[in-house]
Amino acid sequence: MKTLFLLPLAVILLVACGPALPKNSLDLKPNAVVLPEDEVDSVTATEMNVQTDKNLTAGQIVISDEGEGLVRKITEVTQTGAGMVNGQAVRKFYLKTENAALEDAIAAGEVTLQTDLPIGEANMVQALDGVSVQDFTGRINLTNVKFDIPGVPGGSITLNGFIEQTLKPSFNLKISSGSVEMFKAGLSGTLKSSITATIQADASYSPFSLSKELASWNIKRAFLVGSVPVVVVLQPRLIAGVSSNAGGKVTVQVGIAPTFTTSLQLDYDRSRSSNGGWNNTFSANFALNPTFNYSVPVQGSGQAFAGLAMDIKFYGVAGPSLEAKPFINLTLNGNNGTAALKTGINGKSKVEAGFKVLGKGLETSYDGPSIEQARSFSCQAPSTCTAN
Repeated sequence: MKTLFLLPLAVILLVACGPALPKNSLDLKPNAVVLPEDEVDSVTATEMNVQTDKNLTAGQIVISDEGEGLVRKITEVTQTGAGMVNGQAVRKFYLKTENAALEDAIAAGEVTLQTDLPIGEANMVQALDGVSVQDFTGRINLTNVKFDIPGVPGGSITLNGFIEQTLKPSFNLKISSGSVEMFKAGLSGTLKSSITATIQADASYSPFSLSKELASWNIKRAFLVGSVPVVVVLQPRLIAGVSSNAGGKVTVQVGIAPTFTTSLQLDYDRSRSSNGGWNNTFSANFALNPTFNYSVPVQGSGQAFAGLAMDIKFYGVAGPSLEAKPFINLTLNGNNGTAALKTGINGKSKVEAGFKVLGKGLETSYDGPSIEQARSFSCQAPSTCTAN
């Protein structure tokens, strides 16, 4: 049997209010120095120009909220001048630096952060035609977002609808005995959507698979934990994808109007022996209201998703990535007008090798398995679906 697929889908975005105050504290080692953003004049990958009243020497670890944040070890110091800033005597320095880890600067401590994020036009990096954001409500509108079917003139899959959500990123970091003991990055909250997918083709077509990044944002959060700035940059990306084939001319529309309460977490534990200490967990509760309209009998099947991939940077270094993707799978039986519909949400997390800005133990790559929460329905043309 061939199959055809559609995707109505829910997509995720972070909307917001303001960051919650961080809990706990971080204690600096004697060789660590904090240079606030206003004391840093310029930065490259290996150099810094700063003006400060602090004494700077080779071997010190610099922490700063400049740009996307940084943690650097000073390898060479040259004083280039002196002056007054707001009545304060300062010296200007040229620093040669190399990358360092936060555990090189932190003796011990724990910090827990949670934040709401304002997704809107102001912090949008890019968006394809048909994607718009309402700044005050955080509502994401999808208007005729189209995937053309390769090799089929006039063949397309089109998404329409909206997404609203209140998702909160959270982080927990604990350093003890000279290294990172625990790190967690999570995303939890509620996602509400009303999405329809329409597929139309005038002829059969071979299997194909496409995905698009529909929009992306760049949002910096800097938290002062005691005297230590903790800098997190969230880069949510709205993504959608489809894959399907069909045995003939087809016109189908499928929709869902779900509310998901979900929690996705990637965590590192120094004592965990498997996966380099990494693990991912996912849970979701939801109500689904599928719609189905099938006007041209055909055999086919396929899949589609629309969701959020959120990349996270700490101190300018790419770290964890979290994905929450609502999806729909549809299988059509052209002989009797029946269809099998499966819909739900899956979650996945990963971290690339080299993420050692928080600690040297966190540099092992981990690509967590996709974990799914879903339900299935039996549908009958032209427009009836019953939960299994």
